[in-house]
Amino acid sequence: MGLHITTTILSSALFLLSPSGYSLADTTHSKAPLQPAHASVKSQDLSTLSAAIKALIDDASQPFSGSVILLEDGKAQLALQKGEGIDQNSSFVVASLSKQITATLVLRAVDAGKLDLTRSLNSYLFADETDGGAKQNAVEQHRYDERITLHHLLSHTSGVDALGKANRFAPGSQFQYSNHGYALLGLVLEKVNKQAFAEQVAQFAKDNQLNALYAKTGSIEHIRRNLPTLAVGFDEAETLIPANIDIDGSLLPGGGLIASAPTFASFAHQLHSGELLSHKSYELMTRAHTKMEFFWPNMSYGYGLRLNSDDDLTEYSHTGYLPGYMSMSLHYPEFNLNLVMLENISLNLVDINRVMELHTQIREAVRAYLLHKKG
Repeated sequence: MGLHITTTILSSALFLLSPSGYSLADTTHSKAPLQPAHASVKSQDLSTLSAAIKALIDDASQPFSGSVILLEDGKAQLALQKGEGIDQNSSFVVASLSKQITATLVLRAVDAGKLDLTRSLNSYLFADETDGGAKQNAVEQHRYDERITLHHLLSHTSGVDALGKANRFAPGSQFQYSNHGYALLGLVLEKVNKQAFAEQVAQFAKDNQLNALYAKTGSIEHIRRNLPTLAVGFDEAETLIPANIDIDGSLLPGGGLIASAPTFASFAHQLHSGELLSHKSYELMTRAHTKMEFFWPNMSYGYGLRLNSDDDLTEYSHTGYLPGYMSMSLHYPEFNLNLVMLENISLNLVDINRVMELHTQIREAVRAYLLHKKG
């Protein structure tokens, strides 16, 4: 079913029945909702959108296996699972959706007074090294660009390269997506919290009742021995073959976390309802710090989130891709609507437009629905 057909169905059915000042030392942790009173999308109307999403998945030309959940005000209005062995308890490697978790952990450390987003990366990673003489000169040759701050890493504007290599560009001067930058944020969190990143994720999950959020390392086969709910990832070649990936500690912050769709949706609902961050930190996370090129037009980047405001509809989103797994999250604050889509088939990158096709169709179906609700 094409996007124009989906939009027609939605319209017809509805007719019958839409960077500066980064120091946060003075913030306080707030549980109050951050959004103004939103335009309620009535649950009985959401059945139309749910049906359109299901039709797009069922009629997709590419193979689909995974779990999709649609939340309004934190309540599931659609919970769809498709594929062999996939059920509501299935968990997936969430790929780059992991960055939302990492950004949240960094900002919680800011709220706790442990981190300052304007301080240099080096000041956290190498604070215990000597300041003296020739030894200091040798140390400096094995540091990152002194201008890189945590803000730059969160917003993918750092230009960071491997340790000891020259920066790719002046920090803050442009956007360049960097998984390495988020791996470094994981190291910073380990330094200031004196706890392994995986342990911090486990504690965060426990504290916020995110029971199916995991930080596990090893091969998929190894992880599944202790986590049988993890769906085996398949990579699309001439046939579907089990993906051969290993998750190590450096991959976790930017792409290696594991979650079920209901658990990640619960995280998103808590995040966007003001339960996890101070108001100031959340505003920084959802502020457009830099423009970026993406398959969807007019995108900017905050901290771990892509931002769009086309047609006066605010949208916070992200997508993810690893061999064996793909993912997408969408949030619309005006309607308190979240969609999470986790898959255990990664489509062949030889045709990137095809890889993004179903994600784009579902996003446009949601947007068409909400824009109609706006009038």
